[in-house]
Amino acid sequence: MFLDLRDQWPPVPPPSPLPETGKPKLNRRGERIIGLIVAINLGLLLLAPIAGTSIIQAIFALLSTMHR
Repeated sequence: MFLDLRDQWPPVPPPSPLPETGKPKLNRRGERIIGLIVAINLGLLLLAPIAGTSIIQAIFALLSTMHR
């Protein structure tokens, strides 16, 4: 059925603080690598047979309406 854990008995002691195990922030080289990966993925999106043609058609339709 339903298990209510709001009022546990006996009271649970507060958790002891754990040391932070966060990942270190990226340096300049890491940021450039991530940017390159994103750029490659966007390029592959344009080259993909399904999504790429729809995006190319949308850009072509947008440009053709601007020249009228």
